[in-house]
Amino acid sequence: MTVDTRTHPLRLAAAAVQPILLGWASVVILGIFSYTLMADSPALGSTTWQDVAAVSTGWWLTALGGTLHFDGVGISLPPLTITLLTYLASFALLRRHPVKDWIDVLIVCGASGGTAALLGLLAPTGSYVWPAGLGAAAVALLAILTSKNRSDWFAAGIVSSPAGRAIYDGLMLARRGMATALVLAVLALVTSTVLGWSEILKINGYYIVEWHSGLMMWLLQLAYLPTLILWSLAYIIGAGFAVGAGTAFSALGITAAPLPAIPILGALPQPGDASAWLLAIVAVALLIQGIRQARAFPDMVEVFITGLIQIAFTALIGALLAVLAQGSIGPDRLAVVGPEALTMALHGAVVIGVPLVLGMIIGHRSSVAAYRSWMESVGSSLRGLRNGKSSHGGSEPLGGDIHMVSAVANDPLSPDWPDRRVGNASADSAPASPGRGGPPRGAAGGMADEEGGGLADSEPPVHSAGPNGEKQSDRGLDGQDWADVGFYGEAPTPPTPATAQTAAEPGLDRRDDS
Repeated sequence: MTVDTRTHPLRLAAAAVQPILLGWASVVILGIFSYTLMADSPALGSTTWQDVAAVSTGWWLTALGGTLHFDGVGISLPPLTITLLTYLASFALLRRHPVKDWIDVLIVCGASGGTAALLGLLAPTGSYVWPAGLGAAAVALLAILTSKNRSDWFAAGIVSSPAGRAIYDGLMLARRGMATALVLAVLALVTSTVLGWSEILKINGYYIVEWHSGLMMWLLQLAYLPTLILWSLAYIIGAGFAVGAGTAFSALGITAAPLPAIPILGALPQPGDASAWLLAIVAVALLIQGIRQARAFPDMVEVFITGLIQIAFTALIGALLAVLAQGSIGPDRLAVVGPEALTMALHGAVVIGVPLVLGMIIGHRSSVAAYRSWMESVGSSLRGLRNGKSSHGGSEPLGGDIHMVSAVANDPLSPDWPDRRVGNASADSAPASPGRGGPPRGAAGGMADEEGGGLADSEPPVHSAGPNGEKQSDRGLDGQDWADVGFYGEAPTPPTPATAQTAAEPGLDRRDDS
């Protein structure tokens, strides 16, 4: 007998409705409380608490994508703190109820969006309600998609395919890159607030208010804190944002105009304070993160494919964040506030996405192997130059002199002797190390002597294949074939038994330096 573990639709609907009702009630209660504290103010005139409740409802709608209209003024800049709290409440409630399929998703999203639309009827006449309903449904859907309790039906068979896995990896990389950029944006906002704190207090001092009114003003500004963080992100990546028509605040340049007397706007940079170096900081941070992420991709082709997908997702996320952080806060010039979506997408792809991909390419294992090979070739060339100077500066020729050969062999920068056999003799019976020229230096007497045999009885050396298929043991550290040319264009001098049995000093064998 199969037991149906589907969550009851009423439970899902209740879990979706509660965050919407909680957010709306909190905003309306705070609005009425503020009205109660200032009820004796002449500025309120004939305003009633019902009017305050309606305006509070309209302002709450802006957090979900709606627009508040009153006295001929439209306000649509979303207070993203309320949006974020609504998402967190939805996430906490929905994760307790498993979502089985798309039917459950429709129930949750429909209940959330329908509740927001019904509450929007309490807003002042002319307010846009239906965008708030769609926004509430989108918040509920995001809570479902990010919940760990959803069943495996979601995207079943897609993520497990190669194409689906590449898309998923690109999305995860874009998310991590954007998270890093947001951390830098928070640091930039904190720094700007600290530097402009005196100006913030100066603007706040223009208002003659009681302590409770000042508290409500700061709570109102805190409601827009995530919005300010997104503005800071647009600033440090060069996309910029506007605070009224004709203004632009960007790290690449600032165009200012008269601003509304809102205290937190005192933290805005002054005209002429361009900071293009902020783009370099963001790019370097993403480059380092890309280097750290490169180890997850075994193939360079996969790096390129996933990197391109990541750039596309980064641009898409940047445009979405710009839409969330733009709107209007008043009439005329103040109807244009926030970053532009297309500009944000372009700068996000270039400043965030591209450095992340470059870091993945630089830090990939194949790139690291190429760096090491290049460094070894450079080191071999330098050692060859030094050996050349030592040979030509000496008073005796290199060939045939046992003492001179021993002196060169003991040089820590000298190349190893090639693994060559002279007649029936070998310089050393030990097999050559893979990828290195010449046999390893053994102890006095050599491996053959330890086994009881002489040099003439030693086994042929084992030749390891190089990257191009040649005998690696017949090549020196600088890649020359020792069978054809000696150290300095002379015929190579084979090691004598005296030198073959000379014990190498500790630390001179540099074959394991890599």
